[in-house]
Amino acid sequence: MVRRIQAKRVLGLRAEGMTGRAIALSQGMSRKSVLAVFDAADKAGIDRDAHVNRSDAEVYSLLFPGRGEHESVFVQPDWGTPQRRLPSTPMPTCSTMTLTP
Repeated sequence: MVRRIQAKRVLGLRAEGMTGRAIALSQGMSRKSVLAVFDAADKAGIDRDAHVNRSDAEVYSLLFPGRGEHESVFVQPDWGTPQRRLPSTPMPTCSTMTLTP
């Protein structure tokens, strides 16, 4: 499973003056991921303090719109309508079963 980049944390460490390499080493992520956050923040015009009052999900969606949104590949049931009940057949009991040798 792919982990989501912690963009808010990366931008916070960048605002503290850490380099991309230092952020990558301290957070256990690749330098390419850190640079992708830097480039996306520059492209989106997010300055050093614009991310402070936002949640992690909001910052990520601002930097990478459309990424991480998935739809199920399975057909979703229509929960609004009652489903037809399957006909039930009685289970055979020992007294009704016949044993054949």
